[in-house]
Amino acid sequence: MFQGGVSKNQGVVAAFERTLDCKVIVDENGHLMGALGAAILAKRSTKRQEFDFAVEDMEFYTREANCGRCSNNCEIICVYRDGKLIDSWGNRCDRGAQSVG
Repeated sequence: MFQGGVSKNQGVVAAFERTLDCKVIVDENGHLMGALGAAILAKRSTKRQEFDFAVEDMEFYTREANCGRCSNNCEIICVYRDGKLIDSWGNRCDRGAQSVG
């Protein structure tokens, strides 16, 4: 039996199950594993940079974008800080990543 925090997306889970020919168990807290992995990588890194927790002067906003580059017609959520794109999610293929900006 394969066990791991794959995703809460039922389609992704089903695809893994078909490919691996076994049941996939998704941990209820699997969505937290990305943050844990990022923390481990940051701790292991030799790159250092000053960090300031003062965010009161920063302006954050989001906007929705529809990709339309394939039949998925992904709804992509874009997050901006001080007018600069800092993150986006929602694309289901590589084309969606190219359509944000």
